[in-house]
Amino acid sequence: MTMDILTALKERGITRLCHFTPARNLAHIAAGRVGILSTASLEADERAAYNQTDLQRFDGKKTHICCSIQFPNAWYFEKARGEERLFTDWVVLLISPHYLAEQETYFCPRNAAAEYGRHIVSGAAGFVSMFAPAVPGARDQVRRRGQQHRNNCPTDEQAEILIHDRILLKDILGVAVNSAEQAGTERARMRANGVDPDQFQFVIAPQMFNKYALSQVIRQGAVANETAYTPPVTI
Repeated sequence: MTMDILTALKERGITRLCHFTPARNLAHIAAGRVGILSTASLEADERAAYNQTDLQRFDGKKTHICCSIQFPNAWYFEKARGEERLFTDWVVLLISPHYLAEQETYFCPRNAAAEYGRHIVSGAAGFVSMFAPAVPGARDQVRRRGQQHRNNCPTDEQAEILIHDRILLKDILGVAVNSAEQAGTERARMRANGVDPDQFQFVIAPQMFNKYALSQVIRQGAVANETAYTPPVTI
């Protein structure tokens, strides 16, 4: 099954996974040197200052980290941002796709919390289910793949994968932000916390923070507006 998934992700052109988190977590992730931890691991570590995005975990998988393929689940991302009143800055962590082939990775063709995790499946069959021509989604609506739908994106924009226990720091390929101004702010915040911001490649990707714009990218094949951030040269 592992080789089937590895072959499929290459054929589909899948280059990354996504995990969104409040920006204040970035320095903790970098300083802790252990990467991104599951809810269960965070709860077991009393020293953890990292703020888990979804502590309720209606999918029942507290030992796993919720991610998505190629782009964030922008619909849930907007909901999560709306529930955070004090700290409004968020980032999207771009992660190596090799976790798709791990034996303890789970797949869900729609939001993993739907019906308390009833649709979560493991193995190659679970991976394939995310790219079915039609997928039952929220509010009894069926999501369908059109001719322009990106080959590397699941049929339902809210499809999710669950990665077991942790994502290693070295597997964070980049950090997506909403603007160049935010990139500068996050780098300054990391530096103020004694963390080297140059260990991450920042990417300006405003569509990831707009569910309607991102839907156009996924379903209509619109251009993904992503630019590597270059910090200004200081003299």
